[in-house]
Amino acid sequence: MTVRIVILGAGFGGLAAATLLRGQLSQEHSIIVIDRKREFMMGLVNLWILHGDRKLEDAQAPLAGLDAKGIEYLNDEVAAIDVKGKSVECKGKGRMSYDYLVIALGSELAPERVAGFGGRGYNLYDAPQVPPLREKLLSMKKGKIAVCIMGMPYKCPPAPYEASLLIHDMLERNGTRKEIEIDVYAPTPIALPVAGPEVSSEVVAIIERHGIHFHASHKLKTVFDALDFENGAVQNYDALVGIPQHRVPDVIKSSGLAEAGDWMAVDRKTLRTDFENVFAVGDVTEIKVGQLAIPKAGIFAEAQAKVVAQQIADEINNKPLSSAAFDGKGFCFMETGNGQAGYVDADFFAEPAPVVRLEPASRENYEKKRDFERTRVRQWLL
Repeated sequence: MTVRIVILGAGFGGLAAATLLRGQLSQEHSIIVIDRKREFMMGLVNLWILHGDRKLEDAQAPLAGLDAKGIEYLNDEVAAIDVKGKSVECKGKGRMSYDYLVIALGSELAPERVAGFGGRGYNLYDAPQVPPLREKLLSMKKGKIAVCIMGMPYKCPPAPYEASLLIHDMLERNGTRKEIEIDVYAPTPIALPVAGPEVSSEVVAIIERHGIHFHASHKLKTVFDALDFENGAVQNYDALVGIPQHRVPDVIKSSGLAEAGDWMAVDRKTLRTDFENVFAVGDVTEIKVGQLAIPKAGIFAEAQAKVVAQQIADEINNKPLSSAAFDGKGFCFMETGNGQAGYVDADFFAEPAPVVRLEPASRENYEKKRDFERTRVRQWLL
């Protein structure tokens, strides 16, 4: 029997799932990836564009490359998901049925939740805003740069701290660093709640060694002539680098798939939802570990996609029930400037508590980060 697998989203989770499924299934089974974007670019590349190591126009891989791999790519936007009728509705192509559905739509940015940010701040996670942000920072001769985490959750937890370090490095090379102050504002009591107090202290120590000031428990309320925080603090700024709070995609909420209106609930090992043959991976989900949740980061979406792809492939190929399970392990890199990067290694399912450690910055880790991007883009799209 011919099977149709529909994958919503062409990010880490969607591309990894599609690639792995195509490798394990015969061509009689169709794999369709739907995404409103035409190109794929890892979020971590935004920092390279900011630092001047990459141009935006050179950083995007066309998703049309999926077709050459025997994966159908549909450039469209998902308008509705009907899990009872086993179909999805696209704004352009209309209704499409599925036998298996993998939801990998990621999260959406919500900068509008901070009044006044639009037009005054630069969204670090919106790629087209990064080149003008770089120009703004390089044009400054003196003043204050505010790197502000505007709400929780947000993807790639170390990224704001990486950004502050790369801005420091960029201004050092520009000869303007001594006249420019860099401050990082976080809405939480520690830098990285998901990593714990020890790693958070290490991260703060790293940025402070570079003359970057960290301000905990500063949740941004409004942005006008100054930064107004919920704790009553008011701070001046000359350039605002914002990391917006993330939210579940609208189509997930309107289709009734968000748990209590927030994120999708899944089995933490199999990534199955409560709906028949429907899986969800990556940022669109929330997997709780105690009071915290698995970070929204591509490496976890990729690991989850591998588990989902194996289960689907084994079922279609009539193999014994797959024992594949997401193990809660992942890693990320934290660039510190000058061609170096730290390495964060995590096991969130460890007992009795998650284990997270930060490896010191090195050139080797920096090269590993570069290779991390190259290998995946090549594997998925080239």
